Amino acid sequence: MKSSKHLGIALGFLAGTTFGSGIAFLFRFEPVQLMFCVAICGLIGTISGLLTIPLWHSRV
Repeated sequence: MKSSKHLGIALGFLAGTTFGSGIAFLFRFEPVQLMFCVAICGLIGTISGLLTIPLWHSRV
């Protein structure tokens, strides 16, 4: 279970930061806004990864 939690955090953070950098690129954010956008999306991705793992384990 512990490795699944780490996997959820890692994949959520990766997906969130990738999504955040894509949004920042599309909106042509300045460097400070870019870092803020990527950080916020990374945190949201991490939280969603943590919340998704228990749901995934209940289905399997």
